[in-house]
Amino acid sequence: MLSFLFRRIGSMVLALWGVSLLAFFLIRIIPVDPVEAYFAINQLPASKEAMDAIREEQGFNKPLLSQYVNWIWHVLQLDFGKSFVTRSDVASDLIDKFWITLWIAAAALFFVVCISVSIGVLSAVKHSSLFDRLTRTTIFMIASMPSFWLAFILIYVVALKWGILPLMGWGTWQHVILPSLTLALGICPYYIRLIRTSIIEQMQQPHVLYARARGLKESVIIRNYLLKGTLPPLLTSLAMTCGGLIGGAAIVEIVFTIPGIGRYILVAMEARDYVVLQGFILIIGVFYIVINFAADIVCAMIDPRIRLKGGEQ
Repeated sequence: MLSFLFRRIGSMVLALWGVSLLAFFLIRIIPVDPVEAYFAINQLPASKEAMDAIREEQGFNKPLLSQYVNWIWHVLQLDFGKSFVTRSDVASDLIDKFWITLWIAAAALFFVVCISVSIGVLSAVKHSSLFDRLTRTTIFMIASMPSFWLAFILIYVVALKWGILPLMGWGTWQHVILPSLTLALGICPYYIRLIRTSIIEQMQQPHVLYARARGLKESVIIRNYLLKGTLPPLLTSLAMTCGGLIGGAAIVEIVFTIPGIGRYILVAMEARDYVVLQGFILIIGVFYIVINFAADIVCAMIDPRIRLKGGEQ
């Protein structure tokens, strides 16, 4: 297990370094001069002296390698610089906004697991029944709906017609439910199909058939045999989905007027605020890599065969 862990840590460090390179150089290949954009957006007189002063302040007049080393050194100290437009601390802004988005994504992940596991298991157990056919039809319809359309439907039905939850905004736990449910409903169809297919395949495995022959209860077989075998692919897929939940929250935050990182980044993109954008790319990349690393470790603990596939003897 230790050799597997060290290999995964080495892979994670390389991936983090790659993300830092991507965050730094991707912004700099955009054919827009951020200094000119700064003066244009703020409607300031773009004199040569003023533009040179900004370039001196931001270090644009130094070689790229020197800029990268300086930037990564400050990043390791959680200093992402100051916003080109608002002049506020980027790290503080990103962390404040990211926590709001993270609450929505975490609640959405909770809904995804609860809905997908319950419906997926029931659909697999009642394979080819009326419930199974209706489930497959319904999830196909939901999967074809854009997330903003789902958001408008939930707003109209739950907030306007029933008046159960607040329409939009942010401040209480009730404001989390509608946006997170919107995100979850768009992802649930994939996981329902994944769990259903995995369980149906495992039902034909010798160890499951032997457990039934021993007279074990169906609930025990589902819990100890079927769900346990579904966990590794499910955890891996959920880890891959976490990054998508953070990205998908941008559209949902706009619809529900939530001051999360999605709206913040859209404003930064319009303003060509490259300092904010490269900080956002880095944070999302780190979050995505760490979540996948944790999922790999948990899967290896659940199923030792994963460690053997990774080369551990």
